[in-house]
Amino acid sequence: MSVDTLREAFHINRVTPDKIQDFLTAQTYRPEITKAKEKIKTHPWVFLQSVCKRPIRQGKSPSYAENAGLLCIKPKNTNEMIVSLEELSYIQPGSKDEVAGQRLQKGDIVITRSGSGTIGRASIFLSDEEVYTNDHLFIVRADAADSHYTCAFLNTYWGQRLLEAGISGSTGQLNLSNEHIKGVTLYTPAELAQKYIGDKIRQAERLRAWGNTLNISIAAHFSGLVENPLSPRVSWVAKKEDLNPYRINPKQYDPVVLDLIQRATADGTRLEPLSSLVGVRQIAGGATPKGAQYFDRGILFARVQNVKPLRLDLSDAVYIDQLADEELARSRCAADDIIFTITGYPGTASLVTEEDLPVNINQHSVRFNIKDGIESGYVCAALNSKFLKYQVDRLAIGGTRDALDYPSVGRLLIPRYEAEVEKTIGDQARYVNAAVKLSQRLTNVAKLLVEALIEGQLTEAELIAAEQALHAGNDQLDRRVLNRLRTDRVDGQGPALFSDLDELYRLLALAEVD
Repeated sequence: MSVDTLREAFHINRVTPDKIQDFLTAQTYRPEITKAKEKIKTHPWVFLQSVCKRPIRQGKSPSYAENAGLLCIKPKNTNEMIVSLEELSYIQPGSKDEVAGQRLQKGDIVITRSGSGTIGRASIFLSDEEVYTNDHLFIVRADAADSHYTCAFLNTYWGQRLLEAGISGSTGQLNLSNEHIKGVTLYTPAELAQKYIGDKIRQAERLRAWGNTLNISIAAHFSGLVENPLSPRVSWVAKKEDLNPYRINPKQYDPVVLDLIQRATADGTRLEPLSSLVGVRQIAGGATPKGAQYFDRGILFARVQNVKPLRLDLSDAVYIDQLADEELARSRCAADDIIFTITGYPGTASLVTEEDLPVNINQHSVRFNIKDGIESGYVCAALNSKFLKYQVDRLAIGGTRDALDYPSVGRLLIPRYEAEVEKTIGDQARYVNAAVKLSQRLTNVAKLLVEALIEGQLTEAELIAAEQALHAGNDQLDRRVLNRLRTDRVDGQGPALFSDLDELYRLLALAEVD
């Protein structure tokens, strides 16, 4: 989340001359910001630059390349506390010397320095790959503090307010001052307390990396179905025996897709239409509540952007009121349902779990369950494969944006294998689902723990004791801390952050082995 979300809130504030800094804008001295500074200075603290041997600075604007070159992250890769390496950009290889200072090291923190809605986001880079930044990111290389802890602090309410104080410019043209970032007051608890908090982000990365490994394994299983496709063609003639009165549009007879299907069958792969695998909860679409009114609480309402491969990401889902939910019963999902997008970006499938419920979908997705005896996790994995992406593109219709109708969803051909193979892939899909969600929760844990220390809900001694016990192989104190966490805060009013700690420890152990 960017730090400028509260920037335009109405406020009245008076500050004494000794508190006036370089910025003379009223937003810099909102009461929440001045109180945050005062709060942090009641604890041990240092300036952020003082824990960095290298000066905090932004990069230069690089010369971008189209499809290959030096890997580069932009603000779009900082949506979460851990830098995402999806949808990377490329820098011209010839400019490597010019951007040498922008190469990231594992453990570097990047902070977005500009842009309304993106400014002030702090993410940690946890890869060994050679990756560079562009001019819209600061690099913070914390040497004298736990970098993972430092990133967690910058993502707390207090850290965000301290970053917000350095914003200047008008709406849409916001910028963070380099000198201000250097002078951010960093709360510095004891080293072992920092490590305990930082380890939660390290655990999150372990789970995320494991999930990526499993995704690669799942994709590899289906990769043989799309090897050496025919070259794309702009025109073709459909064979008479292939004609289908239901569809007369050219894409229906795309020779590239038809060839992949024919080769799969010839190689002995059994292909079954999805409709033959669907259980009692038939393929049905959702609906947008009347008036499309969304609220801060109520029944979760998943839109297309919440449907990710294999899992629902409800972190930015909206809510509908209970009355609307009762009126739209067809859009309500159940555990083990598959949600499949059909409009806008058709072809992404998520597996619904108990912890996602209650959740509804809108008209841009369908939901269905799978017959008993068939692994729904496997079917969800198959729906996200490249083999199915080819089919979705073939069956999608529309002008400005592609869409699938319900019968076309049912016609998608699912490759079938031995039950043991499908169970293995289904288990992997469920592990990916759980690993990513737990990873997101663990980064939230780190943030909540820092806030609890600042607000006096936890003591450094408690975290140090938990860290020492973990080092000795005893997780009881760690469990005690985690059991106090709610989605809103330590000892808060929200639901428990972890419904099953045994599952968390089990998956962390599996991820460590792999």
